[in-house]
Amino acid sequence: MYYPSQMPTTLYSYSNGGPTPKFSPYHVWKAYWLIRNNGPIGRKALSRALRLGEGSTRTILEKMVKEGCAENTNRGVILTEKGKKKFDNCGIVAKEVDIKDIAIGKYHCGVLAKGRAHLINLGCEQRDEAVRAGAMGATTLVCKNGKIVFPDDEKYPSKEVEDALRSLFFVEDGDAIIIGTASSYEAAERGAVSAALALDDQRNPCWQDSGTFISQDSEAEDLKCIALAIHELVGRLPLTMRSKNHYGVRCEDGEVIDTNYTGPVLEEALKKNQIVRKISPSGPYRGVPIVAVPILKKREAVAVIGVVDITKGAVFEILNRMRKEQL
Repeated sequence: MYYPSQMPTTLYSYSNGGPTPKFSPYHVWKAYWLIRNNGPIGRKALSRALRLGEGSTRTILEKMVKEGCAENTNRGVILTEKGKKKFDNCGIVAKEVDIKDIAIGKYHCGVLAKGRAHLINLGCEQRDEAVRAGAMGATTLVCKNGKIVFPDDEKYPSKEVEDALRSLFFVEDGDAIIIGTASSYEAAERGAVSAALALDDQRNPCWQDSGTFISQDSEAEDLKCIALAIHELVGRLPLTMRSKNHYGVRCEDGEVIDTNYTGPVLEEALKKNQIVRKISPSGPYRGVPIVAVPILKKREAVAVIGVVDITKGAVFEILNRMRKEQL
């Protein structure tokens, strides 16, 4: 079965912690699509294509550049090899379809969501997500035992519908197809893609299927699942994690709020190959106690995890007392 990598489309990672942005995960996906297919492209042209203000477009591009996924050139913005790989492997493919049998509206957009059938319940959630994004509705199908079926009763759509979908997409068991419908193709695409992206909402516990192997070259995308799991284990105390060669993640309140993070205590633990307990001298946790624990392979630190005690030492004091009582 195909297991897609997750697109970096959550508002948490693109809003920089400020006011609610005027763009959605769909706009981030669409920016990748436009640059991938039409790049190099200028910021103003991209802004017009996205139907976003230049400020919102600039925010998206700055984040893409910061993540190493896009690059500014004299001719416009292009995707780097990392950006191309991230987009091409995200498992979200959108194409115009002509299917009137199972969808209302004049225009229809089919979105293949690779490896996401297990995230579908009855399809109602995808319909509602599409409507919130501006579509008239959406129909959801899944591939099971070699057949494209409705998720709620496993009835088959007509052979004409299945043939049309298979002519556009390479469909395998475990895949989902969301067909958005609207009075314009743009709205149909926005609805269907938004519904597909919502399946990857980071508020869902992603550690359940994590197959991450931590190395010195692990990137933030590789670390976030295990970081969130540990974040839950420590009662959602702020948690940070990075590898030796790449900045990592920062978790607060059950969410990944930063995917390009490092800190002085993390760096000290990596350098010394040992646990470091100290007050952070700088950064967002300045003046707060932190314990940073390196992950060692062959006696060399390849990554590090840091827990931030926002109780200013109370939690660590309790843990120390418990440990002494056990000795």
